[in-house]
Amino acid sequence: MQKLDRYVSSYFISSYGICLLFFLGMFVLIDLFGKTDDIFDNYSKVAALGHSVFTVVGRYYALMLPFIFLQVAPFVTVMAAMFAITRLRRNNELVPMIVAGRSVFRVMAPVFVFAVLLALGMVAIQQWIAPDLADARERTRDLLVHAEEDRTISDFFSVGENRYVTIHDYDLDTRTIAAFDVSDMNLQEPSVQGANAWWDEQTGAFLYEAELADETGEAATVVRELPADLTPDLIESKVRGAYDLSYSQAEFLYGKTGERRWKVLLHYHLTFPLSNLLLLMLGMPFVLRQESRSLLLGMVISILICAAYFAFDAVMRNLGDKDVLHPVLAAWFGVIFFGSLGVVLVDNIKT
Repeated sequence: MQKLDRYVSSYFISSYGICLLFFLGMFVLIDLFGKTDDIFDNYSKVAALGHSVFTVVGRYYALMLPFIFLQVAPFVTVMAAMFAITRLRRNNELVPMIVAGRSVFRVMAPVFVFAVLLALGMVAIQQWIAPDLADARERTRDLLVHAEEDRTISDFFSVGENRYVTIHDYDLDTRTIAAFDVSDMNLQEPSVQGANAWWDEQTGAFLYEAELADETGEAATVVRELPADLTPDLIESKVRGAYDLSYSQAEFLYGKTGERRWKVLLHYHLTFPLSNLLLLMLGMPFVLRQESRSLLLGMVISILICAAYFAFDAVMRNLGDKDVLHPVLAAWFGVIFFGSLGVVLVDNIKT
């Protein structure tokens, strides 16, 4: 890395740090204001459980940071790049670099290198860090907002064609189900109800005890498998957000359920980190134009185009979730369309 590269990098890194702190602070403040009433209502209950409310609040938002980063990282990247370029232009430093023999692309090369590193960082956090922190974050939130230390799930699941299971009070700690009801809408099999099912690692299924009459007519207790292809990962996915699931978990859920939304999510986890580079291609040309006298106008146009990309991408993914578009097309169409626009914009930059 040469001296000019280090100089441009210092501008970008300092701008990135300021933008990231701004977005993290805004997210934390908005979320905290929304939970203020619940925190005050449960203050005494949380204290009675032996926890300091301030410690719980600090732990919760510390656990929130990776998830906030995954949501704002691409936008922070393009904002930091635009601020860095603006500082170079206001200090009349960009033109001398170009006159010295460097093209605009070569001047901004460190910014693109950092964008690639940030994209790889997002992939690593999504795969190995965020999923492991999701449960701890939700437990802390339940303690803070509801004054509850135990986490349970009660929900309705599709486990096959016209086959459904309703579970009540699945305990995430013990992996036990208090009660369940398996029904077949085709009425090919009778409804099965039971209680106190537990997950067995050896059989890879939920087991429960059922009473059956033996040959003498006396009741006998037998251990049976829950008649539904249900796993702890499938149950826990109900309370996990998009940024809580790793690539492998999204792929597992798609293979297990066949629901297209998991396929869309898997490809979205691939396309979203790429938006670090895509947004640079869309936004930088408007602040790099030498003939543009208004840097503020260029930044506004850049932000609007980036916002249009996110809105378009959200619409495409929604159509994929609803089976209107193929999952791969739904996830990648925005990248292809706006990526092509970005290539055109970059190609028109006077170097």
